[in-house]
Amino acid sequence: MSVILQSMLTAGLASVAAAVFWLLGWRLRRAHVWLSALGLSVGFMVLYWRILGRPDFPPIDATQWAFWFALMALPLGWLAGIGAVYRWVWAWGALLGTLWLFVLPFRPLIESGFWTPTVGVAYIVGFGVATWLLITLTAPLGDEPGAATPFLIATLGGISAGMLFYGGKSASLSQLSGTLGGILGIGVPLGLLLRGFKVGRGAVAMTMLLFMLLWTTALGFASLTLGQLGLLYLLAFTPALYTLPALQRQSPLMRFAIPLAILIVLGGASVGLQYNAYMSQGGDYYSY
Repeated sequence: MSVILQSMLTAGLASVAAAVFWLLGWRLRRAHVWLSALGLSVGFMVLYWRILGRPDFPPIDATQWAFWFALMALPLGWLAGIGAVYRWVWAWGALLGTLWLFVLPFRPLIESGFWTPTVGVAYIVGFGVATWLLITLTAPLGDEPGAATPFLIATLGGISAGMLFYGGKSASLSQLSGTLGGILGIGVPLGLLLRGFKVGRGAVAMTMLLFMLLWTTALGFASLTLGQLGLLYLLAFTPALYTLPALQRQSPLMRFAIPLAILIVLGGASVGLQYNAYMSQGGDYYSY
């Protein structure tokens, strides 16, 4: 079976797994908070298993943490859907949770001496705080019904895949990132066909958390630069432009088109530049 067909099958299985939970959440509104994050988590674990096989525990390489993040971060995804009155619990829980989670994959870089303790702690705290800001500011996108949110995040996943392959030079991280966006992409037909369908805050928060893990892993263990990571991070906020008050006064088409254009222009230009640099260097990449 060709690589393309394998990737399509993998993306399809992961998306179907997520869609089953999201459809249940659409029908069982009281369970939507729980099923939103759970669908993304299960979908990503199916995705990982199909691409890289069964992960070890404890992990023997940094990439395997992505599988376990999808499980361990579930409480953060569930908290993302908590009622507005208790949203402060989500904010503090997400901050503490992300700081703790990012210790796990990057501690070996400090213990091995690759990062000094000062640099390592700075990176881990920076990753945790940056991820906290990202997931808390983008989680409300999950409350937007329709296909716009899944389409924008799926586009981000495609751009991310190109950046990690050509910039980070990691085939596996690139495939995980692109197909993670593809899982959200199943929300496009669901949003078009089902009245009031939304993927939910938990699914969006979990997706952004996993994106950040994959990107920072490419920084620490592959060839992604800090500048490339910064660009991906800023692009991850682009879908949230959809909810800004200034855009709320625009037509639904304009609200969708503006963030999509930013993603395509800036992200596409960056991927193109990385592709040219990649080809000029002979097309070598890492196996993880």
